[in-house]
Amino acid sequence: MSAKAEKLCRAIDDLLLPHPRKALVVDPELRELLRVAQVRREVGRRTAAIGASRQEASWQRLEATLRVR
Repeated sequence: MSAKAEKLCRAIDDLLLPHPRKALVVDPELRELLRVAQVRREVGRRTAAIGASRQEASWQRLEATLRVR
């Protein structure tokens, strides 16, 4: 594995930690890849949170409907 690939691998591992620490990445290309990964991770978390809240609302509507019948 190339040195660049190893650095990217370590940076991704850091990114996947529950509380990622700041990774010192000097290479502009790697820095940009990490920035994109961080944005995607945040979008995924927000999407999951929205899905969870909508799921809860759907269950509440279903329960209310079933109580009426």
